[in-house]
Amino acid sequence: MSPVHQDSLVKTAEEILSRTSHLSKQLSQCSIVPPSSLIAGAKSDLWNSHDGEIETLRSSILALTQRLERLLEGPHAFLHEYVSTNWEYGALYTLLEFDVLEKMPLDGSPVPVIQLADSTGLPPEKLERICRLLATAGILQETSGGSFAHTAFSEILVRDEGYKSFIRFQLFETRVASAHLADSLKKPIPFWKGQTAFEHAWGMPMYEWHAKHPEKGKRFAQAMESVSRNLDPGNGMIIDWLANHQALIEDGQSPLVIEVSGKTGSFSRQLATIFPNICFVVEDPSLELLQRGQQTLEAKLASRIHFTQRDLFAPRSIQVTEGMGNHSFTRIVFLLRGVLWCLDDNEVIELLRSFISVMRRPDGPLLVVSDLVSPVRGTFEPDVERAFRRRDVTLMTMHNVKQRTAPEWDALIRSATPDFKPADPFLGNNFSISNMHIEPSHSEPGSFRIRKNAMIWTDNTNKVRVFLHAQIVLNIVEDNLNERIAIRDVLSRKTKTNHALQQRLVHVYNVVLLPNTRFISLPLCQTVRVAGVGSTNG
Repeated sequence: MSPVHQDSLVKTAEEILSRTSHLSKQLSQCSIVPPSSLIAGAKSDLWNSHDGEIETLRSSILALTQRLERLLEGPHAFLHEYVSTNWEYGALYTLLEFDVLEKMPLDGSPVPVIQLADSTGLPPEKLERICRLLATAGILQETSGGSFAHTAFSEILVRDEGYKSFIRFQLFETRVASAHLADSLKKPIPFWKGQTAFEHAWGMPMYEWHAKHPEKGKRFAQAMESVSRNLDPGNGMIIDWLANHQALIEDGQSPLVIEVSGKTGSFSRQLATIFPNICFVVEDPSLELLQRGQQTLEAKLASRIHFTQRDLFAPRSIQVTEGMGNHSFTRIVFLLRGVLWCLDDNEVIELLRSFISVMRRPDGPLLVVSDLVSPVRGTFEPDVERAFRRRDVTLMTMHNVKQRTAPEWDALIRSATPDFKPADPFLGNNFSISNMHIEPSHSEPGSFRIRKNAMIWTDNTNKVRVFLHAQIVLNIVEDNLNERIAIRDVLSRKTKTNHALQQRLVHVYNVVLLPNTRFISLPLCQTVRVAGVGSTNG
Protein backbone atom coordinates (compact mmCIF):
# COMPACT_ATOMS: atom_id res chain seq x y z
CA MET A 1 0.00 0.00 0.00
CA SER A 2 1.43 3.37 -0.97
CA PRO A 3 2.09 6.16 1.54
CA VAL A 4 -0.62 8.24 -0.14
CA HIS A 5 -3.23 5.61 0.63
CA GLN A 6 -1.93 5.15 4.14
CA ASP A 7 -2.13 8.88 4.71
CA SER A 8 -5.67 8.93 3.32
CA LEU A 9 -6.78 6.18 5.72
CA VAL A 10 -5.15 7.81 8.72
CA LYS A 11 -6.37 11.28 7.80
CA THR A 12 -9.94 10.06 7.46
CA ALA A 13 -9.79 8.18 10.76
CA GLU A 14 -8.30 11.20 12.52
CA GLU A 15 -11.04 13.43 11.13
CA ILE A 16 -13.68 10.99 12.40
CA LEU A 17 -12.11 11.12 15.86
CA SER A 18 -11.87 14.91 15.81
CA ARG A 19 -15.48 15.44 14.81
CA THR A 20 -16.75 12.77 17.18
CA SER A 21 -14.95 14.53 20.03
CA HIS A 22 -16.54 17.82 18.95
CA LEU A 23 -19.94 16.11 18.81
CA SER A 24 -19.44 14.74 22.32
CA LYS A 25 -18.81 18.27 23.60
CA GLN A 26 -21.92 19.57 21.81
CA LEU A 27 -24.02 16.79 23.33
CA SER A 28 -22.69 17.63 26.77
CA GLN A 29 -23.55 21.32 26.30
CA CYS A 30 -27.09 20.34 25.29
CA SER A 31 -27.39 17.87 28.21
CA ILE A 32 -27.79 14.97 25.78
CA VAL A 33 -26.46 11.61 26.94
CA PRO A 34 -24.80 9.75 24.04
CA PRO A 35 -25.89 6.14 23.47
CA SER A 36 -23.87 3.59 25.40
CA SER A 37 -25.26 0.49 23.69
CA LEU A 38 -27.87 -0.76 21.23
CA ILE A 39 -29.48 -3.41 23.43
CA ALA A 40 -33.24 -3.51 23.89
CA GLY A 41 -34.39 -0.45 25.82
CA ALA A 42 -31.45 1.71 24.72
CA LYS A 43 -32.38 5.36 24.15
CA SER A 44 -30.61 8.59 23.33
CA ASP A 45 -31.84 12.04 22.39
CA LEU A 46 -28.98 12.10 19.89
CA TRP A 47 -31.07 9.96 17.56
CA ASN A 48 -33.95 12.46 17.56
CA SER A 49 -32.06 15.73 17.94
CA HIS A 50 -32.82 18.53 15.46
CA ASP A 51 -30.12 20.85 16.79
CA GLY A 52 -28.39 22.26 13.73
CA GLU A 53 -24.82 21.83 14.95
CA ILE A 54 -25.45 18.29 16.20
CA GLU A 55 -27.15 17.28 12.95
CA THR A 56 -24.27 18.71 10.90
CA LEU A 57 -21.64 16.91 12.95
CA ARG A 58 -23.54 13.64 12.89
CA SER A 59 -23.96 13.79 9.11
CA SER A 60 -20.31 14.64 8.52
CA ILE A 61 -19.15 11.77 10.78
CA LEU A 62 -21.41 9.33 8.94
CA ALA A 63 -20.03 10.55 5.60
CA LEU A 64 -16.45 10.11 6.78
CA THR A 65 -17.23 6.66 8.19
CA GLN A 66 -18.65 5.59 4.85
CA ARG A 67 -15.59 6.94 3.08
CA LEU A 68 -13.26 5.00 5.39
CA GLU A 69 -15.29 1.83 4.90
CA ARG A 70 -15.10 2.13 1.10
CA LEU A 71 -11.39 2.87 1.16
CA LEU A 72 -10.91 -0.32 3.15
CA GLU A 73 -13.22 -2.47 1.00
CA GLY A 74 -12.39 -1.40 -2.52
CA PRO A 75 -14.73 -1.59 -5.54
CA HIS A 76 -15.24 -5.37 -5.75
CA ALA A 77 -16.00 -5.95 -2.06
CA PHE A 78 -18.13 -2.80 -1.79
CA LEU A 79 -20.38 -3.71 -4.73
CA HIS A 80 -20.69 -7.31 -3.55
CA GLU A 81 -21.80 -6.14 -0.11
CA TYR A 82 -24.06 -3.48 -1.65
CA VAL A 83 -26.17 -5.99 -3.58
CA SER A 84 -25.97 -8.83 -1.05
CA THR A 85 -28.07 -6.95 1.52
CA ASN A 86 -31.04 -8.03 -0.58
CA TRP A 87 -30.95 -11.36 1.28
CA GLU A 88 -31.09 -9.59 4.63
CA TYR A 89 -34.16 -7.70 3.44
CA GLY A 90 -35.87 -10.99 2.61
CA ALA A 91 -34.92 -12.41 6.01
CA LEU A 92 -36.29 -9.39 7.89
CA TYR A 93 -39.53 -9.45 5.91
CA THR A 94 -40.00 -13.10 6.88
CA LEU A 95 -39.70 -12.30 10.59
CA LEU A 96 -42.19 -9.44 10.21
CA GLU A 97 -44.71 -11.49 8.22
CA PHE A 98 -44.69 -14.29 10.81
CA ASP A 99 -44.69 -11.92 13.83
CA VAL A 100 -41.52 -13.56 15.14
CA LEU A 101 -40.38 -10.39 16.92
CA GLU A 102 -43.63 -10.22 18.90
CA LYS A 103 -42.79 -13.63 20.40
CA MET A 104 -39.61 -12.29 22.00
CA PRO A 105 -39.65 -10.49 25.40
CA LEU A 106 -39.10 -6.73 25.13
CA ASP A 107 -36.88 -6.78 28.22
CA GLY A 108 -34.09 -8.31 26.11
CA SER A 109 -34.35 -11.83 27.50
CA PRO A 110 -33.16 -14.47 25.00
CA VAL A 111 -35.52 -17.04 23.52
CA PRO A 112 -34.41 -20.42 22.10
CA VAL A 113 -35.09 -20.70 18.39
CA ILE A 114 -37.03 -23.94 19.03
CA GLN A 115 -39.51 -21.96 21.11
CA LEU A 116 -39.82 -19.28 18.42
CA ALA A 117 -40.39 -21.96 15.80
CA ASP A 118 -43.13 -23.61 17.87
CA SER A 119 -44.99 -20.32 18.36
CA THR A 120 -44.76 -19.20 14.72
CA GLY A 121 -44.99 -22.47 12.78
CA LEU A 122 -41.66 -21.90 11.02
CA PRO A 123 -39.13 -24.75 10.61
CA PRO A 124 -36.56 -24.34 13.43
CA GLU A 125 -33.46 -24.97 11.29
CA LYS A 126 -34.56 -22.42 8.70
CA LEU A 127 -35.62 -19.87 11.32
CA GLU A 128 -32.26 -20.20 13.06
CA ARG A 129 -30.42 -19.30 9.85
CA ILE A 130 -32.70 -16.32 9.22
CA CYS A 131 -32.25 -15.00 12.77
CA ARG A 132 -28.50 -15.55 12.68
CA LEU A 133 -28.16 -13.51 9.47
CA LEU A 134 -30.08 -10.62 11.03
CA ALA A 135 -27.97 -10.88 14.17
CA THR A 136 -24.87 -10.19 12.05
CA ALA A 137 -26.56 -6.97 10.93
CA GLY A 138 -27.28 -5.98 14.54
CA ILE A 139 -31.06 -6.26 14.22
CA LEU A 140 -31.15 -9.22 16.62
CA GLN A 141 -28.68 -10.40 19.25
CA GLU A 142 -27.61 -14.03 19.48
CA THR A 143 -26.81 -14.52 23.16
CA SER A 144 -25.85 -18.19 22.93
CA GLY A 145 -26.05 -20.93 20.35
CA GLY A 146 -29.60 -20.89 18.99
CA SER A 147 -31.04 -18.26 21.39
CA PHE A 148 -31.93 -14.75 20.23
CA ALA A 149 -32.91 -11.49 21.93
CA HIS A 150 -34.16 -8.06 20.91
CA THR A 151 -31.92 -5.09 20.18
CA ALA A 152 -33.02 -1.46 19.99
CA PHE A 153 -33.56 -1.98 16.23
CA SER A 154 -35.93 -4.91 16.50
CA GLU A 155 -37.66 -3.48 19.57
CA ILE A 156 -38.97 -0.45 17.68
CA LEU A 157 -40.60 -2.78 15.13
CA VAL A 158 -42.71 -4.22 17.95
CA ARG A 159 -43.50 -1.04 19.84
CA ASP A 160 -44.37 1.07 16.76
CA GLU A 161 -46.91 -0.72 14.57
CA GLY A 162 -47.00 2.11 12.03
CA TYR A 163 -43.25 2.06 11.56
CA LYS A 164 -43.35 -1.72 11.22
CA SER A 165 -45.93 -1.24 8.44
CA PHE A 166 -43.59 1.22 6.72
CA ILE A 167 -40.70 -1.27 6.82
CA ARG A 168 -42.93 -4.08 5.49
CA PHE A 169 -44.15 -1.85 2.66
CA GLN A 170 -40.56 -0.99 1.73
CA LEU A 171 -39.48 -4.63 1.85
CA PHE A 172 -42.33 -5.90 -0.31
CA GLU A 173 -44.13 -3.54 -2.70
CA THR A 174 -41.29 -1.10 -3.29
CA ARG A 175 -38.56 -3.76 -3.49
CA VAL A 176 -40.43 -5.65 -6.18
CA ALA A 177 -41.34 -2.45 -8.05
CA SER A 178 -37.72 -1.27 -8.06
CA ALA A 179 -36.71 -4.42 -9.94
CA HIS A 180 -38.98 -3.28 -12.80
CA LEU A 181 -37.64 0.28 -13.11
CA ALA A 182 -35.55 -0.71 -16.14
CA ASP A 183 -38.63 -2.22 -17.82
CA SER A 184 -40.58 1.00 -17.33
CA LEU A 185 -37.85 2.99 -19.10
CA LYS A 186 -37.67 0.89 -22.27
CA LYS A 187 -40.28 3.14 -23.86
CA PRO A 188 -39.62 6.89 -23.66
CA ILE A 189 -42.51 8.35 -21.67
CA PRO A 190 -42.59 11.71 -19.86
CA PHE A 191 -43.21 12.16 -16.17
CA TRP A 192 -46.84 11.86 -15.05
CA LYS A 193 -47.71 9.85 -18.18
CA GLY A 194 -47.61 6.18 -19.12
CA GLN A 195 -46.96 3.02 -17.14
CA THR A 196 -44.99 3.13 -13.90
CA ALA A 197 -42.45 0.58 -12.70
CA PHE A 198 -44.99 -0.41 -10.04
CA GLU A 199 -47.52 -1.20 -12.79
CA HIS A 200 -44.94 -3.32 -14.61
CA ALA A 201 -44.40 -5.26 -11.38
CA TRP A 202 -47.97 -5.57 -10.09
CA GLY A 203 -50.15 -5.05 -13.15
CA MET A 204 -51.93 -1.86 -12.05
CA PRO A 205 -51.24 1.54 -10.39
CA MET A 206 -50.25 1.45 -6.74
CA TYR A 207 -53.42 2.91 -5.21
CA GLU A 208 -55.61 0.64 -7.33
CA TRP A 209 -53.51 -2.39 -6.30
CA HIS A 210 -53.85 -1.49 -2.62
CA ALA A 211 -57.62 -1.13 -3.04
CA LYS A 212 -57.77 -4.68 -4.44
CA HIS A 213 -55.56 -6.02 -1.64
CA PRO A 214 -57.15 -4.44 1.46
CA GLU A 215 -54.71 -5.97 3.95
CA LYS A 216 -51.78 -4.44 2.06
CA GLY A 217 -53.80 -1.25 1.61
CA LYS A 218 -54.35 -0.96 5.36
CA ARG A 219 -50.65 -1.58 5.92
CA PHE A 220 -49.76 1.13 3.40
CA ALA A 221 -52.09 3.63 5.10
CA GLN A 222 -50.47 2.88 8.47
CA ALA A 223 -47.03 3.22 6.89
CA MET A 224 -47.77 6.63 5.40
CA GLU A 225 -49.31 7.89 8.63
CA SER A 226 -46.20 6.80 10.52
CA VAL A 227 -43.87 8.47 8.01
CA SER A 228 -45.94 11.64 8.12
CA ARG A 229 -45.88 11.69 11.90
CA ASN A 230 -42.24 10.77 12.49
CA LEU A 231 -40.14 11.41 9.39
CA ASP A 232 -41.71 14.34 7.52
CA PRO A 233 -39.84 17.60 8.31
CA GLY A 234 -42.62 19.57 6.60
CA ASN A 235 -45.01 18.68 9.41
CA GLY A 236 -42.70 20.24 11.98
CA MET A 237 -42.45 23.39 9.89
CA ILE A 238 -46.24 23.68 9.69
CA ILE A 239 -46.48 23.22 13.45
CA ASP A 240 -43.80 25.90 13.96
CA TRP A 241 -45.65 28.27 11.65
CA LEU A 242 -48.93 27.89 13.54
CA ALA A 243 -47.14 28.24 16.87
CA ASN A 244 -45.56 31.51 15.70
CA HIS A 245 -48.90 32.92 14.47
CA GLN A 246 -50.87 32.99 17.69
CA ALA A 247 -52.17 36.40 16.59
CA LEU A 248 -54.60 34.41 14.44
CA ILE A 249 -56.45 33.66 17.68
CA GLU A 250 -58.18 36.82 18.93
CA ASP A 251 -60.96 37.61 21.39
CA GLY A 252 -61.82 33.99 21.98
CA GLN A 253 -62.28 33.36 18.26
CA SER A 254 -60.38 30.71 16.34
CA PRO A 255 -58.81 30.22 12.94
CA LEU A 256 -60.14 27.40 10.78
CA VAL A 257 -57.60 25.18 9.04
CA ILE A 258 -58.95 23.38 5.97
CA GLU A 259 -56.70 20.43 5.12
CA VAL A 260 -57.14 19.91 1.38
CA SER A 261 -56.91 16.25 0.33
CA GLY A 262 -56.40 15.36 3.98
CA LYS A 263 -57.37 11.68 3.62
CA THR A 264 -58.21 10.31 7.10
CA GLY A 265 -57.25 13.57 8.82
CA SER A 266 -54.41 12.13 10.87
CA PHE A 267 -52.37 15.33 10.62
CA SER A 268 -55.36 17.50 11.52
CA ARG A 269 -55.84 15.33 14.60
CA GLN A 270 -52.21 15.88 15.51
CA LEU A 271 -52.59 19.64 15.07
CA ALA A 272 -55.85 19.71 17.03
CA THR A 273 -54.11 18.07 19.96
CA ILE A 274 -51.30 20.63 19.89
CA PHE A 275 -53.51 23.70 19.24
CA PRO A 276 -56.74 23.47 21.29
CA ASN A 277 -58.06 26.79 19.93
CA ILE A 278 -57.95 25.85 16.25
CA CYS A 279 -60.74 24.05 14.37
CA PHE A 280 -60.25 21.89 11.30
CA VAL A 281 -62.06 20.71 8.19
CA VAL A 282 -60.61 17.65 6.45
CA GLU A 283 -61.48 17.56 2.74
CA ASP A 284 -60.90 14.58 0.48
CA PRO A 285 -62.48 13.08 -2.64
CA SER A 286 -62.52 9.61 -1.02
CA LEU A 287 -65.57 8.98 1.14
CA GLU A 288 -63.96 5.75 2.38
CA LEU A 289 -60.93 7.57 3.79
CA LEU A 290 -63.09 10.26 5.38
CA GLN A 291 -65.31 7.67 7.04
CA ARG A 292 -62.27 5.86 8.36
CA GLY A 293 -61.01 9.12 9.84
CA GLN A 294 -64.41 9.89 11.35
CA GLN A 295 -64.64 6.44 12.92
CA THR A 296 -61.23 6.73 14.59
CA LEU A 297 -61.66 10.34 15.75
CA GLU A 298 -61.33 10.80 19.50
CA ALA A 299 -64.48 12.07 21.18
CA LYS A 300 -62.65 15.05 22.69
CA LEU A 301 -61.77 16.30 19.18
CA ALA A 302 -65.15 15.65 17.52
CA SER A 303 -66.42 19.22 17.99
CA ARG A 304 -63.33 20.73 16.33
CA ILE A 305 -62.68 18.41 13.37
CA HIS A 306 -65.21 18.10 10.56
CA PHE A 307 -64.94 15.76 7.55
CA THR A 308 -66.34 16.66 4.14
CA GLN A 309 -66.12 14.98 0.73
CA ARG A 310 -64.96 17.36 -1.97
CA ASP A 311 -63.39 17.16 -5.41
CA LEU A 312 -59.85 18.54 -5.39
CA PHE A 313 -60.40 20.87 -8.34
CA ALA A 314 -63.94 22.07 -7.50
CA PRO A 315 -64.39 25.88 -7.31
CA ARG A 316 -63.23 27.29 -3.98
CA SER A 317 -65.34 29.18 -1.46
CA ILE A 318 -65.08 29.99 2.23
CA GLN A 319 -68.56 28.69 3.01
CA VAL A 320 -67.15 25.62 4.68
CA THR A 321 -68.21 26.03 8.28
CA GLU A 322 -71.41 24.01 8.24
CA GLY A 323 -71.47 21.47 11.04
CA MET A 324 -68.83 23.37 13.03
CA GLY A 325 -71.28 24.42 15.77
CA ASN A 326 -71.13 27.94 17.15
CA HIS A 327 -67.47 28.56 16.40
CA SER A 328 -66.59 32.00 15.05
CA PHE A 329 -63.48 32.06 12.88
CA THR A 330 -61.06 34.97 12.66
CA ARG A 331 -59.21 33.60 9.64
CA ILE A 332 -59.34 30.59 7.34
CA VAL A 333 -56.14 28.75 6.40
CA PHE A 334 -56.12 26.36 3.44
CA LEU A 335 -53.45 23.70 3.95
CA LEU A 336 -52.00 21.83 0.95
CA ARG A 337 -49.75 19.24 2.57
CA GLY A 338 -48.07 16.87 0.15
CA VAL A 339 -50.76 17.44 -2.47
CA LEU A 340 -48.89 18.98 -5.41
CA TRP A 341 -46.02 16.52 -5.93
CA CYS A 342 -48.24 13.91 -7.62
CA LEU A 343 -49.92 16.45 -9.97
CA ASP A 344 -48.54 17.43 -13.33
CA ASP A 345 -47.72 21.07 -14.03
CA ASN A 346 -51.09 21.94 -15.56
CA GLU A 347 -52.94 20.41 -12.62
CA VAL A 348 -50.78 22.30 -10.11
CA ILE A 349 -51.50 25.59 -11.89
CA GLU A 350 -55.22 24.80 -12.03
CA LEU A 351 -55.32 23.98 -8.33
CA LEU A 352 -53.36 27.07 -7.22
CA ARG A 353 -55.54 29.32 -9.36
CA SER A 354 -58.65 27.92 -7.70
CA PHE A 355 -57.65 29.72 -4.49
CA ILE A 356 -56.96 33.15 -5.99
CA SER A 357 -60.51 34.52 -5.94
CA VAL A 358 -61.06 33.78 -2.24
CA MET A 359 -57.57 34.96 -1.28
CA ARG A 360 -58.24 38.39 -2.78
CA ARG A 361 -61.21 39.04 -0.53
CA PRO A 362 -60.61 41.62 2.23
CA ASP A 363 -60.92 38.79 4.74
CA GLY A 364 -59.28 36.37 2.36
CA PRO A 365 -57.84 33.13 3.68
CA LEU A 366 -54.20 32.13 3.80
CA LEU A 367 -52.75 29.37 1.65
CA VAL A 368 -50.07 27.17 3.23
CA VAL A 369 -48.26 24.74 0.95
CA SER A 370 -45.91 22.01 2.12
CA ASP A 371 -44.33 19.82 -0.52
CA LEU A 372 -41.25 17.96 -1.75
CA VAL A 373 -38.19 19.53 -3.35
CA SER A 374 -35.15 18.00 -4.98
CA PRO A 375 -32.19 20.03 -3.65
CA VAL A 376 -29.18 21.25 -5.56
CA ARG A 377 -26.41 18.64 -5.71
CA GLY A 378 -23.95 19.06 -2.88
CA THR A 379 -26.39 20.83 -0.58
CA PHE A 380 -26.09 18.22 2.15
CA GLU A 381 -23.65 15.71 3.56
CA PRO A 382 -23.53 12.46 1.53
CA ASP A 383 -25.90 10.46 3.77
CA VAL A 384 -28.59 13.16 3.57
CA GLU A 385 -27.95 13.73 -0.12
CA ARG A 386 -28.42 10.01 -0.69
CA ALA A 387 -31.83 10.11 1.01
CA PHE A 388 -32.98 12.90 -1.33
CA ARG A 389 -31.70 11.09 -4.45
CA ARG A 390 -33.36 7.91 -3.23
CA ARG A 391 -36.63 9.81 -3.00
CA ASP A 392 -36.13 11.10 -6.56
CA VAL A 393 -36.02 7.50 -7.80
CA THR A 394 -38.76 6.31 -5.44
CA LEU A 395 -41.28 8.77 -6.85
CA MET A 396 -40.26 7.88 -10.40
CA THR A 397 -40.57 4.14 -9.69
CA MET A 398 -43.86 4.14 -7.80
CA HIS A 399 -45.71 6.98 -9.55
CA ASN A 400 -43.60 8.15 -12.54
CA VAL A 401 -43.60 11.65 -11.08
CA LYS A 402 -40.72 14.08 -10.66
CA GLN A 403 -39.54 15.61 -7.41
CA ARG A 404 -39.30 19.23 -8.59
CA THR A 405 -36.29 21.45 -7.99
CA ALA A 406 -36.51 24.92 -6.48
CA PRO A 407 -36.28 26.67 -9.89
CA GLU A 408 -39.01 24.39 -11.23
CA TRP A 409 -41.28 25.27 -8.29
CA ASP A 410 -40.43 28.93 -8.88
CA ALA A 411 -41.47 28.84 -12.54
CA LEU A 412 -44.55 26.74 -11.82
CA ILE A 413 -45.95 28.97 -9.08
CA ARG A 414 -45.24 32.10 -11.10
CA SER A 415 -47.21 30.52 -13.94
CA ALA A 416 -50.28 30.29 -11.74
CA THR A 417 -50.36 34.06 -11.13
CA PRO A 418 -47.81 36.90 -11.07
CA ASP A 419 -48.83 37.55 -7.46
CA PHE A 420 -47.11 34.35 -6.36
CA LYS A 421 -43.38 35.07 -6.12
CA PRO A 422 -41.71 32.09 -4.44
CA ALA A 423 -38.04 33.10 -4.75
CA ASP A 424 -35.85 36.06 -3.82
CA PRO A 425 -33.24 37.05 -6.44
CA PHE A 426 -30.65 37.87 -3.76
CA LEU A 427 -30.53 34.23 -2.66
CA GLY A 428 -30.48 32.73 -6.13
CA ASN A 429 -31.41 29.09 -6.54
CA ASN A 430 -28.99 27.53 -4.07
CA PHE A 431 -31.57 26.50 -1.53
CA SER A 432 -34.00 23.66 -0.98
CA ILE A 433 -37.63 24.59 -0.48
CA SER A 434 -39.36 22.45 2.11
CA ASN A 435 -42.48 24.51 2.73
CA MET A 436 -44.15 27.38 0.90
CA HIS A 437 -46.59 29.59 2.77
CA ILE A 438 -48.58 32.04 0.61
CA GLU A 439 -50.66 34.70 2.35
CA PRO A 440 -51.81 38.33 1.88
CA SER A 441 -49.21 40.77 3.12
CA HIS A 442 -50.05 43.82 5.19
CA SER A 443 -46.62 45.04 6.27
CA GLU A 444 -42.91 45.05 5.56
CA PRO A 445 -42.94 45.18 1.75
CA GLY A 446 -39.65 44.44 0.08
CA SER A 447 -38.10 42.56 2.98
CA PHE A 448 -37.39 39.00 3.95
CA ARG A 449 -36.51 37.20 7.14
CA ILE A 450 -34.54 34.10 7.92
CA ARG A 451 -36.25 32.14 10.71
CA LYS A 452 -34.53 28.90 11.52
CA ASN A 453 -34.60 27.27 8.07
CA ALA A 454 -37.28 29.58 6.68
CA MET A 455 -37.19 32.48 4.26
CA ILE A 456 -40.20 34.79 4.27
CA TRP A 457 -40.52 37.03 1.22
CA THR A 458 -42.95 39.93 0.74
CA ASP A 459 -43.76 41.58 -2.57
CA ASN A 460 -44.05 45.35 -3.01
CA THR A 461 -47.79 45.27 -3.74
CA ASN A 462 -48.66 44.08 -0.22
CA LYS A 463 -50.91 41.48 -1.79
CA VAL A 464 -49.12 38.23 -1.36
CA ARG A 465 -46.59 36.91 1.09
CA VAL A 466 -44.65 33.77 0.27
CA PHE A 467 -43.06 31.79 3.08
CA LEU A 468 -40.32 29.56 1.79
CA HIS A 469 -39.28 27.17 4.49
CA ALA A 470 -35.92 26.82 2.83
CA GLN A 471 -32.78 25.01 3.78
CA ILE A 472 -30.42 27.79 2.78
CA VAL A 473 -27.34 26.20 1.28
CA LEU A 474 -24.21 26.90 3.29
CA ASN A 475 -21.91 24.87 1.10
CA ILE A 476 -19.08 24.42 3.55
CA VAL A 477 -16.28 23.41 1.21
CA GLU A 478 -13.76 22.70 3.96
CA ASP A 479 -16.53 22.36 6.54
CA ASN A 480 -14.67 24.70 8.87
CA LEU A 481 -16.68 24.58 12.10
CA ASN A 482 -14.94 27.61 13.57
CA GLU A 483 -15.82 29.63 10.50
CA ARG A 484 -19.42 28.43 10.66
CA ILE A 485 -19.65 29.57 14.28
CA ALA A 486 -18.16 32.93 13.27
CA ILE A 487 -20.81 33.36 10.58
CA ARG A 488 -23.53 32.36 13.04
CA ASP A 489 -22.20 34.99 15.46
CA VAL A 490 -22.30 37.61 12.71
CA LEU A 491 -25.93 36.80 11.99
CA SER A 492 -26.74 37.16 15.69
CA ARG A 493 -24.68 40.37 15.83
CA LYS A 494 -22.20 39.01 18.34
CA THR A 495 -19.39 40.23 16.13
CA LYS A 496 -18.92 42.58 13.20
CA THR A 497 -18.10 41.29 9.76
CA ASN A 498 -14.61 41.75 8.41
CA HIS A 499 -13.76 41.92 4.73
CA ALA A 500 -12.49 38.34 4.51
CA LEU A 501 -15.60 36.93 6.14
CA GLN A 502 -17.83 39.03 3.86
CA GLN A 503 -16.04 37.56 0.86
CA ARG A 504 -16.57 34.04 2.22
CA LEU A 505 -20.27 34.77 2.74
CA VAL A 506 -20.61 35.92 -0.87
CA HIS A 507 -18.41 33.42 -2.73
CA VAL A 508 -18.77 30.25 -0.65
CA TYR A 509 -22.11 30.58 1.10
CA ASN A 510 -24.02 32.61 -1.53
CA VAL A 511 -25.14 35.09 1.14
CA VAL A 512 -25.24 38.73 0.06
CA LEU A 513 -24.83 41.50 2.64
CA LEU A 514 -25.97 44.76 1.06
CA PRO A 515 -24.53 48.09 2.26
CA ASN A 516 -27.72 48.98 4.13
CA THR A 517 -28.21 45.54 5.64
CA ARG A 518 -28.88 45.62 9.35
CA PHE A 519 -29.23 42.83 11.90
CA ILE A 520 -31.48 42.63 14.92
CA SER A 521 -29.82 40.87 17.83
CA LEU A 522 -31.76 37.77 18.85
CA PRO A 523 -30.83 34.51 20.60
CA LEU A 524 -29.18 31.96 18.36
CA CYS A 525 -31.47 29.50 16.57
CA GLN A 526 -34.27 32.05 16.60
CA THR A 527 -35.42 34.75 14.21
CA VAL A 528 -32.79 36.78 12.40
CA ARG A 529 -34.41 39.58 10.45
CA VAL A 530 -32.60 41.12 7.53
CA ALA A 531 -34.04 44.46 6.47
CA GLY A 532 -33.19 46.96 3.75
CA VAL A 533 -32.75 44.51 0.90
CA GLY A 534 -34.34 46.90 -1.57
CA SER A 535 -36.88 46.15 -4.27
CA THR A 536 -37.61 42.51 -4.98
CA ASN A 537 -39.58 43.00 -8.19
CA GLY A 538 -38.92 40.34 -10.82
